[in-house]
Amino acid sequence: MSLDKFNRARGGFLAAGLAVALGLGMVAQHEVSGQQSQAPAQMASPADLSRTFVGVAKQVKPAVVNISVVEKPRRQARGEFEGMPQIPGFPPFGQMQPQPRRGTGSGVIISPDGYILTNNHVAGDAEEIKVKLADGRELKARLIGGDPETDLALIKVDGQNFATAKLGDSTKLEQGEWVIALGSPFGLEQTMTAGIVSATSRDLRSGPYDSYIQTDASINPGNSGGPLVNMQGEVIGINTMIFSRSGGSEGIGFAVPSSLASKVYSQLARDGKVRRGYLGVTLQALTPAIAQSVGYEGVEGALVGDLADSSGPAAVAGLRSGDVITEFDGKRVTSPKQLTEAVADTPVGKAATVKFVRDGRVQTATIKLAERPGRDRVASRESGEDDRGAGKLGVTVATVTAEAARELKLKVSNGALIEGVQPGSPAAEAGLQRGDVIHRVNRTAVTTADELIGAVGTLKAGQEVVLQIERGGQLNFISVTLK
Repeated sequence: MSLDKFNRARGGFLAAGLAVALGLGMVAQHEVSGQQSQAPAQMASPADLSRTFVGVAKQVKPAVVNISVVEKPRRQARGEFEGMPQIPGFPPFGQMQPQPRRGTGSGVIISPDGYILTNNHVAGDAEEIKVKLADGRELKARLIGGDPETDLALIKVDGQNFATAKLGDSTKLEQGEWVIALGSPFGLEQTMTAGIVSATSRDLRSGPYDSYIQTDASINPGNSGGPLVNMQGEVIGINTMIFSRSGGSEGIGFAVPSSLASKVYSQLARDGKVRRGYLGVTLQALTPAIAQSVGYEGVEGALVGDLADSSGPAAVAGLRSGDVITEFDGKRVTSPKQLTEAVADTPVGKAATVKFVRDGRVQTATIKLAERPGRDRVASRESGEDDRGAGKLGVTVATVTAEAARELKLKVSNGALIEGVQPGSPAAEAGLQRGDVIHRVNRTAVTTADELIGAVGTLKAGQEVVLQIERGGQLNFISVTLK
């Protein structure tokens, strides 16, 4: 891709690369006094290591391609150039014909009939795609489908008997293994760099399916979509992004693991898109304080913070905010992320059994999964800051009126509206904001400002309290330590 597009890819991270694993060294065992002892690992010689790199390059490079794309022209928004000086003899700004956008990236052929894995930010918006093979041939390609959630895309060239690379098993990858990244950094085709696996299952909080391979193999603009391979020549990742302050490689690159890429590939090849199961809930991790506030013991599980809409699968099945999901489709739930991935891997339309805890009691519901959608102040003040009440939080509050509930589009039509947050207060430190509505203090429902003051007034300084709040039409649980 172009450097400009590379820098925009995936919200502040830069497009980039992959690298995966190698286990060098043999562990020898020998008998000493009738017992097994472990001899020091025998490291490969520099010559052996060099020959291994050469062998991997010869094995994988024929399947690595350079991708050139032409994207749809971007029309300028109306008024974007208002007030700009006009140049005699040229059309006024804003009336100039939008120009096509061009970029380059990398990809890897994974089937003899020409299916190529790459990044969605490389080919997902392309109108024209050209692929240059390792032998110098240039072929037109077409987009089969893209998946923005994982930044993967599948394109295809016509033909047979193409050289291919094998998708390996990234779940067996270990930190410290040697890996090799291949691609076209800055348009330099068939470039190979080496490094180690810096970390596995890295969650960058850029999406619900984050589980990246991190590597220090050099990744630069143009590497996007290229393979990260282990020392057996297997693709264990697709280079996707780097973290960089300079725009170039700083030794922190990320790849989508092959275990996820293979699932996406199968669906894109079959349907042209990825369909994922959907419960229709927003999930939160549990803390001891939050767990206690909803009548649950432990911190394993996934707390339902809110329901996406009243007609979603979970809502129809009777789940509600504050429930803790402990089992999904016969498997124990340990965290929100694990549940999200399990639901995504479940076929759309399947009826799954869900176990959850509500007010300390285990309950069961059957939920028919939908398809996950693509990403694509008014109150009558009753009470203010008070030493025995909301002042312990550091907020001023008012009772929500019917008019306020309509204007704020509240899901719960009553509660205590926060009118002000004192700087440096417990509420400010916990992230509470003016306009938030408090519905619960621990397990006590709050319908008015006085009820909030009364509930907080019974608590002691230094005590941790869990509030259920509503902000922007979404319910959430926040833990606050009183002063």
